[in-house]
Formats: sequence, C-alpha cells, structure tokens
Amino acid sequence: MGAPLLSFEGFTLELATASGWLRVLDGIDLRVGEGESLALVGESGSGKTLCAQSVTRLLPLHHARCTSGAVRLSGVDVFKAGERDLRRLRGAVAGHVFQEPAAALNPAMRIGDQVLEALRLHRPSEARHAEAVRWLARVGIPAPEDRARQFPHELSGGLQQRATLAIALAPRPRLLVADEPTTALDVTVQAQVLELLAQARAELGMAILLVTHNLGVVEGIADRVAVLYAGQVVEHGPTADVLARPLHPYTRALVASVPRLGQATDRLGALPGSVPAPGAWPTGCRFQPRCPQARASCGEASPPWNAARLAHGARCPFATEEAAT
Repeated sequence: MGAPLLSFEGFTLELATASGWLRVLDGIDLRVGEGESLALVGESGSGKTLCAQSVTRLLPLHHARCTSGAVRLSGVDVFKAGERDLRRLRGAVAGHVFQEPAAALNPAMRIGDQVLEALRLHRPSEARHAEAVRWLARVGIPAPEDRARQFPHELSGGLQQRATLAIALAPRPRLLVADEPTTALDVTVQAQVLELLAQARAELGMAILLVTHNLGVVEGIADRVAVLYAGQVVEHGPTADVLARPLHPYTRALVASVPRLGQATDRLGALPGSVPAPGAWPTGCRFQPRCPQARASCGEASPPWNAARLAHGARCPFATEEAAT
C-alpha cells in the first residue's frame, strides 16, 4: 500500500498557557487514504477540533508545538513545514469547513468574491465570476447569481454553511476537513449539509475528515470512526462495527445516547460527569472515573491498545467480543 494522504503518527501536541506548556493530544495514530472518510467522534474537550486544526497547522507555532510524532499531509510533515509549503497545502490539498460559518466568512466581502478568491489562489485558470456562481449552485444555494452579490450577514445560517462549503470545494481539495459542520443547524438543514458532503466526495473523489460529537451523523458518510477521549484515541474501527458492536465503555455510552427509529425506550443512556481538562487527566485509564465497569487496576496504568478483532480495537484491556454483546 502507498503512503496515506493524511497520517497522525504518534502525534503529541502541547499548547502554551500562562503556567507553561500543556499537553492536549497524546500519541494520536490515525490514517486517511485517498478517497476515504474518517469521522472523529467524542464529547467537547476530547481533542477532535485540535486534531482537525493540526492537519494544516492552523495553530500558530508560538502557541502550539508537536513534542513527539508527526502529522503528515501529502507526505509533508506540517509541523516542520515552511509557510510556502503550508500555503500550498491549505486549500489545494486540504480544505476546511468550520462549525461557525459566520465566523469563517469575511463579513466585508461579498459571497461570490470569497469563492473567487479561493479560485485565484489555487485554480487561477478557473478564476472567473461565472465559475464562482457555479460552485454556489453546486452546493444548493438558490438564486446563486443574486446570492453571490450578497454579504454573509444577509444569508441564513444554513446558506452561510453552504457558502463555506463552496469556498472549500472550489479548489477541488484532495481532503476536506469538516469540523462540526452541522452543529448550529436545524435537523433538516443538517441532513442537507451531510448529503452535500457525501455528494462532493463521490463527485470529486476526495477524502473527508469529519469532526462531530454525534455518532448519529456518521452512518452513511464515514468509512471508519475514531473515538477520542481526553486527548487519546480510545476506539477505532469500521463505522458499521463501531456502531453495532462498540468495544470501549465510552463508545457504548455514546451509542446508547443516540435515539434510534423503531427502538422503543423510556430513557436514553447518559454518562455522569464530563471529560477531564488537560492537566487534570487521571492516572491510568482516563475514562475510569466515569466508567460503570471500572476496576481497581484501571487506575494504576495507562491501558494498552487492544485489537479485539480485525481492524477494530480499543484502549481497554477488557474490550472483547463478549464485552461488546
């Protein structure tokens, strides 16, 4: 097999704070091949967005540093790359769609000009107003010629998110990093945006790294799922396997919290407590203070990776076929 398009190789990230450097990601190992789709799932504070921002090093070097491992995009170690290489990677190789479209869009530029700017930077031969309008139409924006002349504040939240998608897709990136792209949208618009991502993947042959806190949105769009908790990957496997037979107690709790059509239940599952903040990670298994199946040994040492079945494993010594049933 050739080198993956994107790889996290034992990646450990620290951020600068008033009291010193703080570890926020710890030994992340993930791969995304050409045309593949990987979803990063977990509660807020798990480290999903930091992984997404690390893909093209959106974090400034004086505030963030890689202390071990690497993040490689199209063969380039992004935390060692110069600004020229990063400008080449951003947009053309990896495009980003963010969870707050109003913050991602330039409020002083018309929507069409923002799409046109992305084309000028990465596909200058296609940098025409008509091409920008065509991309607005491709992401389902009605009356795209009229919308192209509008400013972001004149668009609804759903149309703003479609506009950010047009800007990200216009350079035809090999990888789309979608960070919580449906969080602030109603359920109908959420479904439409997810359908657009799936269509864009099929038409452009691009890979997708989808960041979400909701396991319910990954079915049908992600080939594989990586579950993050307290800066670590705690489970990773094919989407169908992870949803049907989750191995880690944390993943089982996430799956139990998602309502299912045709499944009668009086109450959805819930976990007490919250994800521990960086610097307050407990000794041993970081999930053990909240785990209903924790044992005394869970607080003694960090659990090793347990590959319970082919291509599907978890960071838990008790992650077995029997535990998943």
